[in-house]
Amino acid sequence: MKKMKKIICFSNIILLLLIVGCSNNENASSEEDMQEPVDYSEPEGTIVWSSGGLSGLGLRQELIEGFEEQYPNVNVELEEAPSTTNQSQTYYTTTIGGQNETPDIYSGDSNWPAQFGNANIAMDLSNVMPEEFWNRFPETLIDSVTYEGGIYGAPFYDNIGVLYYREDILEEAGLPVPSTWEELQETSIQLQEEGYVDYGFVWQGASYEGLTTNFLEYLRAAGGDVLDEDENVVINSPETEKALSFVKELFTSGATPNAVATFHEDEATNTFSSGSAAFLRNWMSYYGQLQDSDTSAISENVGIVPLPAFEGGESNTTQSGWNVFINPNTENLEASLAFMDYLTGEEAQRLMVEKHDMIPTNISITEDPEMIQECPILEIYQEAVPTPRPKSPNYNAISEGIYMNVNDMFVRDRDVKEILEVMEEQIKSANESGL
Repeated sequence: MKKMKKIICFSNIILLLLIVGCSNNENASSEEDMQEPVDYSEPEGTIVWSSGGLSGLGLRQELIEGFEEQYPNVNVELEEAPSTTNQSQTYYTTTIGGQNETPDIYSGDSNWPAQFGNANIAMDLSNVMPEEFWNRFPETLIDSVTYEGGIYGAPFYDNIGVLYYREDILEEAGLPVPSTWEELQETSIQLQEEGYVDYGFVWQGASYEGLTTNFLEYLRAAGGDVLDEDENVVINSPETEKALSFVKELFTSGATPNAVATFHEDEATNTFSSGSAAFLRNWMSYYGQLQDSDTSAISENVGIVPLPAFEGGESNTTQSGWNVFINPNTENLEASLAFMDYLTGEEAQRLMVEKHDMIPTNISITEDPEMIQECPILEIYQEAVPTPRPKSPNYNAISEGIYMNVNDMFVRDRDVKEILEVMEEQIKSANESGL
């Protein structure tokens, strides 16, 4: 058993977001000069991997130990990333934008490549890795890490929004699993009126990134979007009005409790896992937690299906996995690339899904019939229609224009058309200048 690596903690650091327009530093690894892939077959030395919790500290240590067994001349130190995605983004912007050499490799949100590539916070890997490396990923995930011709990360694990439901309650009430959003609303109200549950449908409605990902699922199921292929703002549409109206009606009808306006992932999950709600929209990565009798009072009665569609339309879910990125300033590129190759290879990816219910990005795992039969989440994953969040270097400001206005709509009972006009104005400003 290998000795557990030192964890570098940053829980008390005050994170300040720097303006990174001048962060195209001269000391960074000159990937622009690399015309041939880097040979990382015999790496040596120490690298620092910065990562959030994944499914817990244990998985990260298992991955490190598996890699070090294959590459005994490399030592990987685990750096504990800040606790939230926004804090992590700020930390990497500050640290790597300040030309620090570590962390050498780091894990981060799937919507970072455009922003981090544009600001030289993530290395362009298009000429660095061999062409066959990219064959292990589906085209949709390759597209999600590509920006203006560069490839700014490697897909690490995928994540999509799904619908969790109480199998026992629906069976007792003699009701089917809703296949449309309209049915979900009606069933949520009915189950409350008949005394089966305190609440119907819970999800992530607080004013933060999670609300943007939820709203995008309603918007795209209605046939709308935020940006078109040329990054023009197309949010002001009848489809957006339909999505906003439905979200507001979830509250006014009582299908969703008012407390959802303050819910993040954990609050929504805890409400559902305590037995208080009939339905939960959350990430597939919560499936293991909901099935664990130590953390879920309803562990034996949790069903999972793709998200509903609107009547006459198609279901859609927001794709929100994580990537691994390379620091352009790293002094040990070979070991960093070898570790990235391992994390996205078959051994690590199989471990992640079999023991931790995480969705692999490696198609040799996700498209393996035996694995699909063995792991129910992979079957659901194959059925889903995932769409990435809008690709823009100004994504943070665009997302803020969405979640602040949507939350304000149901908290303050604002008019849908008024919210739509304000949202369009803010997103256009954000798209043009990042403000």
